[in-house]
Amino acid sequence: MNTKIFLSCLVVIIGCLLWTASAQQDFESEKQRIIEIFKNADAGTIGESDVVFLVHFLEKYGNVIPLTPEQQSLADAIVRKYNEEKAKQPLVEGAPPQGGWITDALKKLAVEVGLALAEAIKKTLRP
Repeated sequence: MNTKIFLSCLVVIIGCLLWTASAQQDFESEKQRIIEIFKNADAGTIGESDVVFLVHFLEKYGNVIPLTPEQQSLADAIVRKYNEEKAKQPLVEGAPPQGGWITDALKKLAVEVGLALAEAIKKTLRP
């Protein structure tokens, strides 16, 4: 009986370690994607999917990246504005719109936040 409990605990611990390693790799790859998207971006060159990715990244990892208070307020502003704009969109047959509702002002804000975020990420990568 003790062997079964021991092996069960061992399996749970190994699973937790593997999940943590996988989550860290996801974070690293998403940081690199932010840098790639926003290194030379302007409101005309980024797509709606880039804005959505930025907002989801900020919602998930916004408190992990060290940002200045001004950058943090910009990050909070884009998440809030995105959610407000998304909530205003009408449902079509019970489903949200599939795109085309992100405004140029939101894209400009996304570029501003994305550039600041990319710089902050680059600073954390330097040894």
